[in-house]
Amino acid sequence: MRVCATVVTHNRKALLAECLGAILAQTSPVERVYVIDNASTDGTREFLADRGLLAREEIVLQRLDQNAGSSGGFARGIAIAREDDCDWIWVMDDDAEPRADALERLLASPAAQDRSTAVLCSAVVSASGAIQPLHRGHVRGRPRPLPLLAYGAGAPTLGFATWVGMLIRKEAARAIEPPREDFFIWADDYEYSYRLLTQGSIRLVSDSVIVHKDEGFGGAYTNRRSRWWNRLFGWDFEPTPYSGAWRNLCGIRNWVWIKRHYEGESAAGFVGTTAQFVLKALLYDERPFRRIPWLIRFAVDGRRGVFRNISPQEWGRRTGSGATRLP
Repeated sequence: MRVCATVVTHNRKALLAECLGAILAQTSPVERVYVIDNASTDGTREFLADRGLLAREEIVLQRLDQNAGSSGGFARGIAIAREDDCDWIWVMDDDAEPRADALERLLASPAAQDRSTAVLCSAVVSASGAIQPLHRGHVRGRPRPLPLLAYGAGAPTLGFATWVGMLIRKEAARAIEPPREDFFIWADDYEYSYRLLTQGSIRLVSDSVIVHKDEGFGGAYTNRRSRWWNRLFGWDFEPTPYSGAWRNLCGIRNWVWIKRHYEGESAAGFVGTTAQFVLKALLYDERPFRRIPWLIRFAVDGRRGVFRNISPQEWGRRTGSGATRLP
């Protein structure tokens, strides 16, 4: 089975080089890797060229004129890859590093031979080797991670998978439209999963492993309130710095749209969904009362199907909070 890959990157040239190195070192070779550069400003092209990666015939680099977010990047990458002469499309961010046999194990699984399988997924682990459960799961009112006990139990079906290591059967990708470009970031992979499920099942192959070196907010951002609530209830929620609150705005808008479009959420349900985001801001995040009007505005946009994105730089200019880069 022939495989092409698509990787989306933005200003993380060192991580990208490690990701590409891992893809090229697979025991089951990848025929083509489409790298979608989301208007990086860190010299990504020169960095890859200096390391000989652009001289590899498998690597095709396409730079977008502006940062289109993860949704725009994956929309472009999957649209290109599904026209390639391949059987499967392997999708990941630049901070993913599949283990050398990850692809071989996916393709050798019984689920890969089952034509009713639309998507195969590796287990996602942190750099320490611990499962990152939020990348695989089901939507029951909200995204719920696959229980850890389900890993290693055959090839369980999933209700969603994130972009970290999706292996999509080309026929499934060609039967539906590419990911929505206007989501910008967050929940774009959930939305695409909903549509992929119309073409077949999404299956986990847990002995295939991909390392996710997600930097997030540096892994150290926390505050006293978040630590207190997590200890009290045994939760594992993380606060978002005010400079990164633009992510939450995309998140609430996109999730509200998904809930209405795919679940037919009522007006009362919409109020409840919005309240969950507001409550999280109140319990965890700094400057919650500055965030809440923005959250409500974007929630209403999601209900109406209006997609107006605020880039990290624009958020920083509007709020004077600085800007966190797009992952």
